[in-house]
Amino acid sequence: MAEREKSALYPGVTWSECVDLINKISSFNLKAVSYQALAEKYGLTSTTTKSFTTRIGAAKQFGLITTAQGTVQLTENSRQILYPTGDTTRAIELECFSLPPLYAKLIAKYDGIALPSETILANILMNEHRISRAAKDCASKCFVESAEQLGILKGGVLCYSEVKNGESASETVIKTGPVQENERGQDDSERIDQQVSPIMATSESNFISQSIPFESGKVARFIIPVDATEDDLLLLRDMFDVLLKRKFKIDI
Repeated sequence: MAEREKSALYPGVTWSECVDLINKISSFNLKAVSYQALAEKYGLTSTTTKSFTTRIGAAKQFGLITTAQGTVQLTENSRQILYPTGDTTRAIELECFSLPPLYAKLIAKYDGIALPSETILANILMNEHRISRAAKDCASKCFVESAEQLGILKGGVLCYSEVKNGESASETVIKTGPVQENERGQDDSERIDQQVSPIMATSESNFISQSIPFESGKVARFIIPVDATEDDLLLLRDMFDVLLKRKFKIDI
């Protein structure tokens, strides 16, 4: 019998599904809830059903629960999310999202830039993060959907630090992205030239920042390293193309 391919650890369900789990645990109003009682909340008779064990595993990775001797308990983070006593809930949610080792690596790599498509991300997870071929699509889908549920995926861009640091929600920020070459005629080119003005801030002397005001009043801001090479910009242009096609269904 062929040995099944092993996979590195990853959350196998989304953030919302984990929040649903801790709500079900909280509904017992007990310090510790047995696996069996919790499984029955999902209409299951076995605690080894994959859908149940996957929820438990993901919630543990997010730091929402602890387990011991066939029981599960809520963590302090879960209690603060379910029953907030101040304005720290958002910070706690983002902290929990970064706790799975895989997610910490993905945040470090993609924070502030456009995510690849789910298909490409799945292949990256397999080739670079030891997620098995059988699990890569699920792992990719759960990461993208969880980021969307937490509001840190904006226009295809992972905005973890932006949201965590409380930056203005009225700005759409695409860091280290190139300004897309305009191909829609002279009128559009003149309009953009009037609205876009390069800014070199003294605190960001290694970057060129360009802002484009949209009709909605929001602003897209591009921040490009001054030492970016032609290959760098071509890569960023390709990433921007992916963003336009994936999120806005625009094919340029």
